[in-house]
Amino acid sequence: MKRQISNSIRLQLLCWLLLPLCTLWLITATIAYFFAVSFSNDAYDRELLNSADSVAARLRTNGTKIWVDLPPAAQAVLRYNNREKFYYQVSTKNGTRISGDAFLPRPRHQLESVEPIFRYAKLNSQDVRMARIRVDVPNYPDQTVLVQVAETLNNRTQLAGQILFSIVFPQIMLIIFGAMAVSYGISRGLLPLKKLELAIAARSPSDLAPVSEVEVPSEALSLVHAINDLLLHLRKDIESQQRFVANAAHQLRTPLAGLKTYIYAAKRLPSEERMQAVLDQIDAGTDRMSRLALQLLSLAKAGPSNNIGRHDRLDLNFIVGETTAEFAALAVTKNLDLIFNGTDEPAVIVGDSSHLAELTTNLVENAINYTPSGGSIVVSVKNGAQVTLSVQDNGPGIPDEEREHVFERFYRVLGTEEPGSGLGLSIVKEIAVAHKAEVFVSNGPGGVGTTVEVVFPPAKDKKAKS
Repeated sequence: MKRQISNSIRLQLLCWLLLPLCTLWLITATIAYFFAVSFSNDAYDRELLNSADSVAARLRTNGTKIWVDLPPAAQAVLRYNNREKFYYQVSTKNGTRISGDAFLPRPRHQLESVEPIFRYAKLNSQDVRMARIRVDVPNYPDQTVLVQVAETLNNRTQLAGQILFSIVFPQIMLIIFGAMAVSYGISRGLLPLKKLELAIAARSPSDLAPVSEVEVPSEALSLVHAINDLLLHLRKDIESQQRFVANAAHQLRTPLAGLKTYIYAAKRLPSEERMQAVLDQIDAGTDRMSRLALQLLSLAKAGPSNNIGRHDRLDLNFIVGETTAEFAALAVTKNLDLIFNGTDEPAVIVGDSSHLAELTTNLVENAINYTPSGGSIVVSVKNGAQVTLSVQDNGPGIPDEEREHVFERFYRVLGTEEPGSGLGLSIVKEIAVAHKAEVFVSNGPGGVGTTVEVVFPPAKDKKAKS
């Protein structure tokens, strides 16, 4: 019987210990899979791009038309692979095929991009990886053609599987041997707690009486004292919570009664317009409270007590461009010109993409809120010794004496009538500090409007995630 109880305690603790370990392993294995796919794609995308360059190198033109000087022997070299199938196509920007496989999909997006475009597609019921480059052809009327190449994913999948196995297998072995060591340690270290475990297990959830110290091993006395202290505090906390619930219920009766009165009055207003106005005020207040709650959550996440998550090398153009695009519809609604100016070269910084998107959201949203109808907002990313995000508007501007206060929480410029909570620039400041960046507020060109600049330290390695 004693042996069975000992095993029961060991197995229970072992299961609770292995559960988070297995969960953590599952999470790391999932992350490792995506990294393996990314590394595999990086390796084979370079080869795919080389194939596209090889096709581009065979382009010929006589000034009126263009063709690909790719004889069957050269095509055989490109397509030779025991495991993969290779396809290529050369076409004009409007989709007219010049040479290559006719069943490749017609290019539709980012036709003016000077950077190679990689994407997944399905050809002949097979998943493929495609690369597309734009090639400028002198003495050709259209001046530009698009070269597409594609290959199946067998080699990529194999390489990703090998990388994943090399990461996951040692983790599995570590968990197995760790479980054996932990099982032995639990069985040896928790023997004095057998009787204590049985005594506590026999209690009902509502029994908060002190645990008896009779026959408790001396090694476990300090634990029993701690448990009894905890039970005492818990009993007091439960009593306090019961009092709190009673008091809160009493205090909530008054505002609830007032709300009920307003609803009663709204139902009896003589016109629907007056009732709609009351409901609009309630709805607007609810929206402001929801926005305030979201901003408080963002501020809490970006605060110094919370570390910014994983830092990657990122191209700020992609994050700012995508975030700015989300406000296009709102800008049109307010009759504003919203312009984004990126850089030709990657503006690489080290940071957290979600927090940088939140920073951009608050800057652009502030500019839209404070720019009058017919105005313009220019969002820019500048590359140089440092990477700069700039949001410039032609709104009313911020007085010089107010600028040192705009980053304070809940501070709003005197006289402003625009909706807001005064938290937007506070969130910007917190995120900027976490990224070792600086924030500057100045007048717009000609002293009109406001320009907010966030200056980031550049990343040493120019290779960035998009």
